[in-house]
Amino acid sequence: MEMDQLYTELILEHNQDKRNKHELAHFTNSEHGHNPSCGDDLTLQLNVEDGIIKDAAYTGSGCAISQASASMMIDIIKGKSVEEALRLVEIFLGMIKKEITDENELEELE
Repeated sequence: MEMDQLYTELILEHNQDKRNKHELAHFTNSEHGHNPSCGDDLTLQLNVEDGIIKDAAYTGSGCAISQASASMMIDIIKGKSVEEALRLVEIFLGMIKKEITDENELEELE
């Protein structure tokens, strides 16, 4: 399977699944983002305990890519330390922007 096809399938899966799209009953951190050029509007909530991301979710609206990206990112950071999560988010963003193509580095996102 080619990378573009796999990427498309992942976007569709996460956009339709909605497993990470809900409000958390308890959260310690929240960040809101709005893209005025396309209308994407997302809020990310984290429950961090002792430096570990115990739970994460997002709410909001936007295109399939923004919704799926938020969901995939949450899957990657849950259970990680804040420091590790920040590092993985940088790799994730580099992958999306096609700035990072090293397969060894991208494997960390699995």
